[in-house]
Amino acid sequence: MKKKIEMGRQTKFILACLLIHFLFFGYICNVYEKSIGENILFLHRAMFNPSSFLSALILFAIVFITVYRERFFEYGIRNSIWLILFIIFESWIWYWFINGFDILIIFIYFTKLETLITILSLLGINLLSAFLGASLKQIYINYLEKLKTIS
Repeated sequence: MKKKIEMGRQTKFILACLLIHFLFFGYICNVYEKSIGENILFLHRAMFNPSSFLSALILFAIVFITVYRERFFEYGIRNSIWLILFIIFESWIWYWFINGFDILIIFIYFTKLETLITILSLLGINLLSAFLGASLKQIYINYLEKLKTIS
């Protein structure tokens, strides 16, 4: 028996990952150029810095659109949580690309208190935008149903 794999969900998640790689990290690295240092690891420094505050809005928009386009908002919220893990791995990759490969940075990353601040800020931005996207999608669906009953 063949099972049909729904590629729409996976495609939306992969597209969100690509947008985070190119738009989010691309913007951060374009603003800081080579002087970003550890700010690429501890993203709360880069996201809430006044010179690169647009990066937090870019991340918010990517997650919002990803969740809004999902048919079931539970999948979108789950994907927004998975994106946090992807963003952390991607920040290591960008750090290694800019500053050279050093495996010890992973151990240093998890021993600092700033890691918790970064994870909580990413969780806050992603969940806030996911819940906002899901609720606006539900409001839009209710509006369409109301239009159908009026017609």
